Amino acid sequence: LLVEDNFLNQKVVIATLEKAGHKVELAENGKIALELFFKNEYDLILMDIQMPIMDGIEATKSIRAFEKENNRLPTKIMAVTAFALERDKEQCLNAGMDDFLAKPFKPNELLALIDKLNL
Repeated sequence: LLVEDNFLNQKVVIATLEKAGHKVELAENGKIALELFFKNEYDLILMDIQMPIMDGIEATKSIRAFEKENNRLPTKIMAVTAFALERDKEQCLNAGMDDFLAKPFKPNELLALIDKLNL
């Protein structure tokens, strides 16, 4: 599941992942991501941080709370964000994300991090 509000970033990530053989669903903000997450299971959620309606931190906390309440195994969540300071990374990890990728990134960097998550 790609959670991203920027059209250009959506196209780049979707093209990269589909070329590597992955199926991708798109949510344009955290609220839509939660609606999709409650109905479907995903191997990985790529989560932007700054989005309208609901940001990635709030969405991640809601996902983790839902998983805990429903005895569901944690879904891997990777922050994909322009916020690249160490405190931003800490905030993402503290919210329950598994990894962090700063924008802009090269397609091979994204694919390498996904491989590292052992999905």
